[in-house]
Amino acid sequence: MIREQWDGGEWEEHCRRLLAMRYDSKIQFIPARDGGDGGLEAFRLDGVAYQCYAPEEAFSVDSQTKSQKKKIYTDLKKICDDVPGTCRLLGEIRLHTWILMTPQFDSRTLVEYARKKSHEILNLTPAPAWRADTFEILIITDEEFAAERTRLFGEVDARLNIDIPRVDDSYFASAAGTEIGERIDAKLSIDQVMASDPEFLAECRNEMIAVFFRGQGQMELLQRDYPTLYQAVDRRLKNVLSTLTMTVAGIREPGFEVMATLVRKLTDGLQTDAPGLSSVLCEQIAWYTVADWLIRCPLKFRRVA
Repeated sequence: MIREQWDGGEWEEHCRRLLAMRYDSKIQFIPARDGGDGGLEAFRLDGVAYQCYAPEEAFSVDSQTKSQKKKIYTDLKKICDDVPGTCRLLGEIRLHTWILMTPQFDSRTLVEYARKKSHEILNLTPAPAWRADTFEILIITDEEFAAERTRLFGEVDARLNIDIPRVDDSYFASAAGTEIGERIDAKLSIDQVMASDPEFLAECRNEMIAVFFRGQGQMELLQRDYPTLYQAVDRRLKNVLSTLTMTVAGIREPGFEVMATLVRKLTDGLQTDAPGLSSVLCEQIAWYTVADWLIRCPLKFRRVA
């Protein structure tokens, strides 16, 4: 499974934008530069607090869940250990809900842990002065802010499509026999049909080269004209490519099946991350990512035993 990896600061900025869009002047953000945030990223005037957290080790359900539990424990301990400081931040506001905003969570044990910690804080004696008579810990993702996320990434009136002219045939001729062409051929040749038909293999190689150059042009225009959308796309592609070599190394499937599966997953992920992009553009960028990997990565597919 390809898991999304956010940088901590990037996730914090993303969450702050979503919260600001929804709550406007009814939410107070807390800077962490001077002395830390004390376990609170922000709080609403009606008694709801937020903490934003992207686990650094999110490559498996287990590591992700352990990191999230540790974050809940650490930040709530800060709040409970420094009651006077928390009260100075909140003034007369009493917290009835503390929310962990995280990119994704996949284990029911995290919810069970949140319920356990909620019960512990409700039964503290004496009761912390910042705590309301009811207190709950919740875990959410940015899917709870679907409308705001669409506004954030849907910067265009219609879903964006970027049409790039097909590359000249000279690119194909120059790639044949080069390291680029040989890498693509080696990976595609794992498919027996392609391996036995040099003409078909050349057609597929040329198509991958065309996809690569088209994708480069699309990404350049996206970065120049739609920087917010570009950031969402770039993050998804970097996350995928950072683990793709290790993922594919352990797969015993024909190469084309691996690529087709990856393209479907990438397309779905891009449509979620950047809803301002057309479905066609998402799929084109997904194929560009595969072509880029075929060209740059020296790893060979392994044949089915």
